[in-house]
Amino acid sequence: MRSDKRRVLNAAQIMEYQGSQGMVEQTSGYWVIEIDDVETPFSTTDGAISFVDKLQGQGRGQAMLTLDFGPVQGWKRFFGANRIVSPCCSIEWSGPFASLIFHDDAWSEYRVIDESHPVQATDEQRCRIAHGELTPHPLEECMEQPRAFAAIREYLGSRTRPGWLKYKYVP
Repeated sequence: MRSDKRRVLNAAQIMEYQGSQGMVEQTSGYWVIEIDDVETPFSTTDGAISFVDKLQGQGRGQAMLTLDFGPVQGWKRFFGANRIVSPCCSIEWSGPFASLIFHDDAWSEYRVIDESHPVQATDEQRCRIAHGELTPHPLEECMEQPRAFAAIREYLGSRTRPGWLKYKYVP
């Protein structure tokens, strides 16, 4: 879902850049929620959480959450990257079901498995939350929509994946 309109650096490139500039590790930045290739920035976590609350009220949707640390400075911009962006998670939901995938800085996936609240979604329902795939989303990676949004809110507050969920790593 990440737009190809902007080029981004991964974590290793960020650390290399920061080291070359004598910078300390950057922990600030602003949240960006992308829906249908439209990015909405939030300077506060509360603003992003409020927007997530509004999204949850929609019957269906797909969104991507990233952290934007700002423009690349110095000579690194000549290699094509113009922003330092860290992927966080992507969600697709329809009715009572959702699929939630967290990402690391290399864009690897940590697909959420909610073992404590398994769902029984049909193939048709799973196709609606398949993140653009042509086959239904795996049943074990489907979850209750309210719990998916609760996980995103917790992530926004802590910047770590919730410990009450399990994850399937996909490089």
